[in-house]
Amino acid sequence: MTVAINTREFDLLRDFIARETGISLATDKVYLVETRLREIMRSEGIEDFSALHEVLLAGRSASLKAKVLDAMTTNETLWFRDSLPFDVFRDILLPAYAAEIQQGKRKKIRIWSAACSTGQEPYSLVMTFLEAARTNPTLEPGQLDILATDYSDKALAQAKAGKYGSMAMSRGLPEGYRGKYFSPAGNDFEVNREIRDPVVFRKFNLQDSFVMMGNFDIILTRYVLIYFSDDFKREVLRKAHGALEKGGVLFVGSSESLPEGSTGFSLIRSGRATYYQKVEGAVGSAVPGPVKTAREPEKILAPARSVASSDQHSKAGLEKATEDLAEIVKRLQDMNARYSRKTDH
Repeated sequence: MTVAINTREFDLLRDFIARETGISLATDKVYLVETRLREIMRSEGIEDFSALHEVLLAGRSASLKAKVLDAMTTNETLWFRDSLPFDVFRDILLPAYAAEIQQGKRKKIRIWSAACSTGQEPYSLVMTFLEAARTNPTLEPGQLDILATDYSDKALAQAKAGKYGSMAMSRGLPEGYRGKYFSPAGNDFEVNREIRDPVVFRKFNLQDSFVMMGNFDIILTRYVLIYFSDDFKREVLRKAHGALEKGGVLFVGSSESLPEGSTGFSLIRSGRATYYQKVEGAVGSAVPGPVKTAREPEKILAPARSVASSDQHSKAGLEKATEDLAEIVKRLQDMNARYSRKTDH
């Protein structure tokens, strides 16, 4: 099939993809849409992009919709990508969590990998935790819970299987980790049970409410916000703020920053690494914070806000609370969708 997509067809499909996933395609992504969807159209016997849009809009084929949206998600990843977030986790966050465990202030460390792709990010977090536990007897495997979500069925299938070919294994995995944390599985390598056990995988659309996800100490939205409009980025960050525990940490990609107008986070610098910490009390702007280490106080002061700003936030918060309440009611019959190792392992 060599049919090309015209401007009108591209706009229609771009709008459909944005409504369903939040992904914002720039006008220079025409070739990307063409190349990723042509094979699907050929296999489904769809002659042109207008016909594809009509079928998608009519909602007659859930499987076609899933294929199209899956094809438009990007699943580029590797082990210990960028390394710095994992250094922060090992050197700053885990010692603080271990101290709280020792003091009886916490029992678990809960992490959400919110765009886990084929699984390398959450599995890398587990390996980082296990390496740290070798020198910190307070840390035990049962203390770590990781929820890993993605929109792509194809990526999640590989992540759940935990099997990787030689090419994937060569990308970012430290020397010695293959023999320590993986077992041969035919021509592939499979993550060992100790790496798999702390992780639960779920399909999740970041457009949905986060209310039923629970609360987390760390949320990672690395290399997913770049595909969204600024308005949707702010919406995701607002929901992530609500899902973080007091003092919780947010990681975005090394090339990413919070969009203008984002609120509720303070930027933390530690050497070459940067990350964001939830601001308590009044909702404040994302502003540069002091260099912090695990030994420094956890208190972060929220920037002041005007009365008018406070009223606007209160009104918006009330409207959103109403939306979230409706979402809770809608999902009460689907409580078992919350992650449970019993169903996944």
